[in-house]
Amino acid sequence: MTTLEKAKAILEKINAKDIAVYEFKEKSPFYDYFIVGTVNERAGNAAISYFNSELQSEIKHVEGKKNTSWVLIDLGDVVVHLFSESDREFYGFDKRFMEIKKR
Repeated sequence: MTTLEKAKAILEKINAKDIAVYEFKEKSPFYDYFIVGTVNERAGNAAISYFNSELQSEIKHVEGKKNTSWVLIDLGDVVVHLFSESDREFYGFDKRFMEIKKR
C-alpha cells in the first residue's frame, strides 16, 4: 500500500468528508499529491494520532496540532490538509486546484 493509499485510508477511518486528492507530479519538485479533507476539531486531533501510529516514519512535519481549524501533515511526497468546513470554504483550496488533475 502506498503512502497516498494509507493516508486516504486513515482519513476514511476518521470519517473525513469531501476527501479530494490533487496530483502535482508534473508541477512540483517538492510533493506529488495534496489530500484535502473536511473534519471537525475532534477528527483533526484523531487524524494526527492515527498518522503518528500508522505512518510515523514518513511524517516530516505536522502543523496546527491542537484546537485549530486547519491541520497540515507533511508525509514527503504526500501533503495532507485537513480543514474545518468554514475554513475549507474560506481558503478555497479546491477552487485553486481545479485545473490540477484530481485522483
